Amino acid sequence: MLTTVNATSVKSRLELRSLFRNKSQLSEAHFAELINSVLNKRDDRFYGMWQRGQTYRKGDIVYYDRALWELQADEETCGRDEEAPGTSNKWTSRLKDLEDKVELLNQTVKAIQQELQTFQKEFTTFKTQVTKLLSLLTLGVGFVFLWLLFSAIAHLI
Repeated sequence: MLTTVNATSVKSRLELRSLFRNKSQLSEAHFAELINSVLNKRDDRFYGMWQRGQTYRKGDIVYYDRALWELQADEETCGRDEEAPGTSNKWTSRLKDLEDKVELLNQTVKAIQQELQTFQKEFTTFKTQVTKLLSLLTLGVGFVFLWLLFSAIAHLI
């Protein structure tokens, strides 16, 4: 049985979510609405590839030059080449923030690795010094023990 769905039955994401949150018994018509509403561009604000001549409004998201871009300008833009994402400050990259955070994390990891290498060298030096000092301490304790032994023997004689 084929169910037809007209444009007025296209649901927003919030309406679709409410069906699942209410634990409603979903019908074939609900699933048809779900399928037809998946790419509801006015709600999702995702317009696919950026296109010259297309009108975009604040909050619209497009794919351009291997990145997602969001229009930040309050006024509409008509998709002219000089207003393309990455060439105009009207657009911000949705991935740039993430890329910046990843770069910061990479720098932090490198700094921590360098600090760990420094600590490892310092610990190795410290361990060597402690080993030498323990040898001297053992030798000193041995001398003290011998001195006490000889003193005790001399005292007894």
